[in-house]
Amino acid sequence: MQKINAEEQIRRLIDLQAVDSDIFRLKKERESKPKLIEDLEVRRDEEQAAVKAIEEKTKANQVKRKQRELDLQAKEENIKKLQTQLYQLKTNKEYQSMQQEIEGQKADKSRIEDDILVLMEESEFLSKEMEKEKSLFTEADKHLGDDRKKIESEVTSLDNEIAALSTRRGELAALVDHKVLGHYDKVLSGRDGLAIVPVKNKACQGCFMNLPPQVINEIKMGDKIITCESCARILYIEKEADA
Repeated sequence: MQKINAEEQIRRLIDLQAVDSDIFRLKKERESKPKLIEDLEVRRDEEQAAVKAIEEKTKANQVKRKQRELDLQAKEENIKKLQTQLYQLKTNKEYQSMQQEIEGQKADKSRIEDDILVLMEESEFLSKEMEKEKSLFTEADKHLGDDRKKIESEVTSLDNEIAALSTRRGELAALVDHKVLGHYDKVLSGRDGLAIVPVKNKACQGCFMNLPPQVINEIKMGDKIITCESCARILYIEKEADA
């Protein structure tokens, strides 16, 4: 880079970096806000899906129970019919055969009653689960509504801070040599918002690579802008600091 008033440019860049660091931090914070709302929406949707799933299970349970109750009714009517026919039989063999059929029908009836009992117990369990899941959904939906307002307010506040800092940045950037600023901005965008760093313990505080003595001497001379060969960040030595 051409010779310029390097010390003055460094001071201006340090001021600019302070503002850019704040902007970088605030933008990072702002970028995280939509994800917070998204996470709340996912939780709400999961709870809503859980409620819907229990509703579907409850409907299926009701259909099965209704069918088994119809089966039970048909089985009871059939048993009554067979019992009526039982006393009309003329031979002992026919009587015993009919008795066996009636016993088989009664066994079927007992199994149907067991099925209905299981379905009733399942219905009771689903009812309790529904109450719990609806409560969780209501809570998640309330959190989404409350937290969304809070997060949106925080985003507005962050936008205002970023806008104010951006205005200040423009004022500071206007004081920096355009070539120096061009290099600074390029490094800033590619190095996580950090374009100018001090030298400490003979190392760049951006990438922490050791610097040759010649580079440190050139920085101390203060007659030109010196950059790190490793990370391209602009280097400076703080006053009264041991490089």
